[in-house]
Amino acid sequence: MRVKVAEATALFWDQSRLVWDDYIAHRQHALSAESERVLRWFIDWRELESVDELGDQYLAIAERLLDTGVLIAEDSNEHAVEQRVMANWGPWGPAARYLHFASRTSAGTRFLSAAEDAATMQQQAFASSQAEATPPPAKSYPDQPLIPLPADLPDDSAWRSRRLLHALHGRRSTRRFTAEPVSLDDLGAILWVAGGFVDLLEHAPGPAALRTSPSTGALHPIEMYIDASSVDGLNPGVYHFAPTRRGLEDLDRGAAGKRTSSAVGGQPWLSEAPVLILYTAVIERLQWRYRSPRAYRDLLIGLGHLSQTVLLLATAMGLGAVFATAVCDEELELLLGIDGTSEILLGVAALGHPAEDAGDQPITW
Repeated sequence: MRVKVAEATALFWDQSRLVWDDYIAHRQHALSAESERVLRWFIDWRELESVDELGDQYLAIAERLLDTGVLIAEDSNEHAVEQRVMANWGPWGPAARYLHFASRTSAGTRFLSAAEDAATMQQQAFASSQAEATPPPAKSYPDQPLIPLPADLPDDSAWRSRRLLHALHGRRSTRRFTAEPVSLDDLGAILWVAGGFVDLLEHAPGPAALRTSPSTGALHPIEMYIDASSVDGLNPGVYHFAPTRRGLEDLDRGAAGKRTSSAVGGQPWLSEAPVLILYTAVIERLQWRYRSPRAYRDLLIGLGHLSQTVLLLATAMGLGAVFATAVCDEELELLLGIDGTSEILLGVAALGHPAEDAGDQPITW
């Protein structure tokens, strides 16, 4: 029987232990130095008994590794599964495979009932009260200057597309903008309707923020920053939208020139846009309640909800917008002054007045 090391796996150090992670079957095993030597022996297909060349004890170790799935036998069910995974996920590499399958729920997964979930959250709230407060529903820079924004619903009577279906069918990705500045009122309306609080409920185990876009557990880990180069009524610079302070926090009035082409992937519709909306996520806000790695999917899905709300609002106003993820996370994290670990960059939207040749024309109703 020929065997080799399972490929759809990952290895990582956990303190002093080398851990083998089968993210397909959701199994983990700590490896000894002898086991690691066996794995190196079976990098390619070899007869199981060939491991005797390493020493008398190594065949027994190899058999245990085969039983646990660290090694797989040629033409076995495990081999067939691995071939399917590698064929379908190969172009995206191991990182994408790991992200998907490590957060994939398998048959037999037990989910908490509503009562169990409530009890768990009560325990978590108590534990947090003993250590530190639960994460706030939104980030704020209280020492930074504030540009107030109207917190009331905007007057949409003059908007180009007041009907939802009109905005949905008229939405286009706009990649050419005019030199006309975006008004602060329009920018503020987009930020407040998309990222402001519809309601903020104070109850155990922590505050629930209600917004126009859904978020797992009403936790809303996503933050919105503005890199403004041409906004009427706003000095060029980088700002943070703070719904708890009802305005834009001025992070650096001279930062507009720091938006480099490399930071936005060399895409001129991003580097030359009057406004960039930069989306980040404070991961603690979601981790506090949801400890499963599957919550990372919820974070990305939440970005899609929020981004679509912004795009539809821009369309309804007669503005143009486009969303992009092909940007340099590290450069934009430096621009915003975030660490890229506790708060991470997710994507960017460009906003402005569409040029006549910006793309397909909206449908006329």
